[in-house]
Amino acid sequence: MNKYEIHVLLIGFATQQQHELLKMLSPLPINLHQCDIDTPLSSVPNVHVLLMGMDNVNNQNSLTTAGQINSEENQSNNSVDIIENFVEKLLLASPHCLVYLLAPADKILSLTQRQKEQFRDFITYPVNEVFLKKRLFRIINDLQEKFIQLVKKRKLKKILAESEYESQQTKASLEASAKSIVQANKHLIRMLSNQVFARMGQRASGRNQQLNLLLVEIAKAADFSETEILELTDAWHLRNIGKMGFSDKILHTPYVELSADEQRVFNCHPTLSHAAMMVVRPLDKASKIVLQHKEYIDGSGYPFGLITEKIPKQAQLLTVLTDYTELVAGRYLNRSLSTVEALAYLENYASEKYSDIFVNHLVNILPVLSKNGQGMHDLIVISSELIAGTVLSRDLISSEGILLLSEGQRMDRVTITRIKEMEGNLQTQFKFYIHNN
Repeated sequence: MNKYEIHVLLIGFATQQQHELLKMLSPLPINLHQCDIDTPLSSVPNVHVLLMGMDNVNNQNSLTTAGQINSEENQSNNSVDIIENFVEKLLLASPHCLVYLLAPADKILSLTQRQKEQFRDFITYPVNEVFLKKRLFRIINDLQEKFIQLVKKRKLKKILAESEYESQQTKASLEASAKSIVQANKHLIRMLSNQVFARMGQRASGRNQQLNLLLVEIAKAADFSETEILELTDAWHLRNIGKMGFSDKILHTPYVELSADEQRVFNCHPTLSHAAMMVVRPLDKASKIVLQHKEYIDGSGYPFGLITEKIPKQAQLLTVLTDYTELVAGRYLNRSLSTVEALAYLENYASEKYSDIFVNHLVNILPVLSKNGQGMHDLIVISSELIAGTVLSRDLISSEGILLLSEGQRMDRVTITRIKEMEGNLQTQFKFYIHNN
């Protein structure tokens, strides 16, 4: 160890005492300092050990108020006060300093308890030189050991700090990677979802985004956690992936018009979707939701015929919204229902097949989103019920598949008149989907 790491200050000793102490301490690996009691502490280094004597404390004779020389007792008390003040100031400047008093036994005994508490220990002086040398050596040795431990702690602290920094860097990198993976997964899921839409003859549109928002808003109203909403969203996007292998006839025929055998094939899609998703570990929970999203609380659903208690809340919500979209899109009944009709259908069966909670949330939230331009809430009317200013919520397509009027068109009197004339010429009656705002 570098000797200059330990600083020892000697003060208050007579010349002979100081010479003896210097002779004993010089060989030790320490840095020795000497000063007077009135030396400014700013000129004293950070002290680790103070060896304090009481023989050379007063640098001048103190006078009484009467101008007479103090008695020996007064001088002794004055010395103690000076020592006390000096030690107090030194400990403020070097708070970890170890203070030892080397003094005759009677002077040590005369100290007050408060004064004694300033010192680490006392050495009765004069004392056998061999004993004093061993004692001083032990003090320095103990201090060296403490310094070694301190250095080790500092090194360890530095290593820990560097390790913590590296750990934080690694954590930040992992978090960034995790976010990147999550984003990549989202894009892949959306891509697969679009492929399913295309296979089922649907086109990606703003209405899909509106349904995504509707799902999230219902989940929030039901107090689902953020994690549960993310799982539910994945399930929503991939719920139809099991239909990819179905024939065009099964995909494009309303469910009620399929034969019994075809319906049995169709009813396998939750199991097929689950099988496709479960091999992707991050989609494990979403795949379980998909597996049960066609179960009804009365046990009439598929593939397992589960009842309320055995169907997770996320799957119950997905059941409501899935059936709502199939009714509106015309994939269940032999025609597309308006949203008003679809909501009425769900409400009529609410206590039998669907959760009242999620149906009520859908009924309450959909009109609000529609008013904000974030959802569709429409009803069906015939030409005689059309009025100027009415806005179409869906395309008007003839039975031959010809686009007659586009979604979003605002009806005026001339258009309404022409539509009625067309109905007369074609001997048919059109049904119009209009916004119900």
